[in-house]
Amino acid sequence: MDKVNVSRLEHPGSWALDPASCRFLAAFARSLGARRVLEFGSGFSSLMLAREIEKLEGNLLLSIDDSPHYSALAKEAFETSDCGAKAEFRVAPLRPKLYGTRLLLSYALPKGLLEALGPFDLVLIDAPHHDYGRESVFYDAFPAVAPGGYIVLDDANRADMERSYINSWQAAYGEAMDPILLDGIGNGLCVIEKVSDAKPSYKKAGSLAAALKTARNFARFLTRPEDR
Repeated sequence: MDKVNVSRLEHPGSWALDPASCRFLAAFARSLGARRVLEFGSGFSSLMLAREIEKLEGNLLLSIDDSPHYSALAKEAFETSDCGAKAEFRVAPLRPKLYGTRLLLSYALPKGLLEALGPFDLVLIDAPHHDYGRESVFYDAFPAVAPGGYIVLDDANRADMERSYINSWQAAYGEAMDPILLDGIGNGLCVIEKVSDAKPSYKKAGSLAAALKTARNFARFLTRPEDR
């Protein structure tokens, strides 16, 4: 991490991934030799990741966000930099989707997109924001990650959200995933290794509560200001 510089003049502030988390993410991508990276939540992390993969053959950063505003900011920062990585920025609205009996908010992506552009070596989950829920993102990303690849979850110190999602993912995938919590970096990071391919066994407990929360969050999403 000490070898990764994050300039205070360059870092955009509170809406971006914490500087310490940025340094870890860049150093981790470098140590993995990650070529193909997927992120949910476009921002300063997009530029950090793109810089790490740009010299590797066959590189790709696929950055997905539900907000046109933040997607445009991240794309502009990338395009005005001297980074030569291949990067694709997509805006995908959130829509309710069933995962087993669990109704969750999910990114409305073209069917098969992630599998077609993968397999990915590294995934960052830093969205959706505003408590819309991140549980579904892991289920969508997991099949597109190569065995031995990693998924990194930001804000992992929040016990009532991210840590509860991690418990749901472990219940669904069991020994096919191996999580490690780094609670001293930024707002907490959970680094999850994909050990093997597996089909999820979604837990039924809490499905009603998840559905009610999803209905509330979907209503909030539809009525949010356009620039959020």
